[in-house]
Amino acid sequence: MIVAACQHDGRTLREAKPDQNVSISTLPESTTTDAFTDGGTFDSTFTDDTSSTPGDGTLPASDAQLTVTAPWVEGAPIDPKYTCDGANVSPALSWSQAPTDTKSIAITMDDLDAPTFTHWVITGLGAGDVALAEDTVPIGVAEAKNGSGTIGYTGPCPPAGTTHRYAITVHYLGTVTNLTDGATASEMNDAINAAEIASAEVTGTFSRP
Repeated sequence: MIVAACQHDGRTLREAKPDQNVSISTLPESTTTDAFTDGGTFDSTFTDDTSSTPGDGTLPASDAQLTVTAPWVEGAPIDPKYTCDGANVSPALSWSQAPTDTKSIAITMDDLDAPTFTHWVITGLGAGDVALAEDTVPIGVAEAKNGSGTIGYTGPCPPAGTTHRYAITVHYLGTVTNLTDGATASEMNDAINAAEIASAEVTGTFSRP
């Protein structure tokens, strides 16, 4: 991050004393700056503690694009390992750090060509989380029932002879949903949609002969 050399943070500086001839930066970040004390003694440990960085691991709101990374390239075929033709395990994922005001994170996987079938809904990830390991459900995280009637992930499994498109979406939520394992997909999706403040997604395809 590049910070401009001069910024104004709204504070008014008092007039300098005759023996004060060192300029002090008023950058909004936490910085350590050489300065003189009121008694005219040089103090090299003066700290400007007007930090604007949140303490919960989230980033300030910005125009930066939020992204999700999966084990396949955006829009490319999904490895059968993550489908009903393979081990049918959830893929490892990583995503951008959460925007300011995010309280929790949820993940969904939807079939864009069969939107009524739920592949995965998971909520309760921490606002500071930026990755999820393959076939892993962290303690305290809740999963909804999928379209097959079981709790958790079920991978792509389109009808034979077809190709379907799938979207994995990371939802940044402004609240904690407090839902538990086994909630219906509609209940969990409604809670996610009501709390969402930002999102990012990655898509892929899967074909069956």
